[in-house]
Amino acid sequence: MARLVAGERRQRRVGIALLVGALTGCATNNAPRPIQPTAPPAAPSESAAGRAPANPLDDPRAPAEAVERAIAALRQAKDRAFKLDKDSPLPADRRDAFAGLSYFPFDARYRFIVKLEPCPQASVIEMATTRPDEARRYRCAGVFRFVADGVPCSLLALTPDIGVPDAAPDLFVPFRDATSGRETYAAGRYLQLKRRGADEYVLDFNQAFNPYCAYGGDYSCPLPPPENRLPVAIRAGEKLPR
Repeated sequence: MARLVAGERRQRRVGIALLVGALTGCATNNAPRPIQPTAPPAAPSESAAGRAPANPLDDPRAPAEAVERAIAALRQAKDRAFKLDKDSPLPADRRDAFAGLSYFPFDARYRFIVKLEPCPQASVIEMATTRPDEARRYRCAGVFRFVADGVPCSLLALTPDIGVPDAAPDLFVPFRDATSGRETYAAGRYLQLKRRGADEYVLDFNQAFNPYCAYGGDYSCPLPPPENRLPVAIRAGEKLPR
């Protein structure tokens, strides 16, 4: 199996929920991943129970229109955070001129309802980073299988190797695809999913985001393992920075 990332700490910020390093931390010393604001409360869909409102971004049964609206609001909030937040990964001298992140248009074809299948074998994965001779450790939490543009694909879902199986509340899915190095960041992009009680997940590439390394600065970001290199072009989510 391939090589992956070390366990990292988690912090929470007031306002926009900025997760620091537990899964996708990618700076000098377990620093935060790119700012990922919480989803806006607008346009909720109904949960599987048919009663309580659910976040459209996490709800497998949410209509595409509600998901698109939620993603548009999320992107606006993220742009504000990149420009104004003190923890923005943008260098301070670039924030005044920052005009927003660059995204592919929302495309429902890249939103998949998937099952979290067992890993081929229980193992720790060591993954290289953008820093030479550095590696970090993760555990395989499961495998997502889906068909993109007619091509069968699979991705490993990972959690930090912190010595306590299933302790991490989120799943880390780093990946590269046929757009990497052309339309998207060469080192790959990330998805982060909240763990669910059921094994059904929303794998939505419209929410794919860049690691901090894409914006400059002294960052060290995990590189997707060979198992997570997709043979298709995923034209959804964040593109190369302007």
